Amino acid sequence: MRKLLITLVLVSSFAQAVSLQNKDSKSYNIKVKGSSSTMSASINSGTTKGSVCSSSCTIIVDGVGEIDASGSDRVVIKNGKLSK
Repeated sequence: MRKLLITLVLVSSFAQAVSLQNKDSKSYNIKVKGSSSTMSASINSGTTKGSVCSSSCTIIVDGVGEIDASGSDRVVIKNGKLSK
């Protein structure tokens, strides 16, 4: 029973995380601003980063722009633009 409860909590946590998908043919440098920290990373072409943030955040993509995301949003980079 305890294993089932832990599994359900983990699954629901991942279901509520923001993901970032890069559909462009080039890589981008990104920053993810949360309420108390900023993370810098990069995303390669044709890849997806899961669990970019777990609550609300601002995703900044160099040369593209920025977008606010929360919950289970899937942010997509496509044709040099950001969308959900």
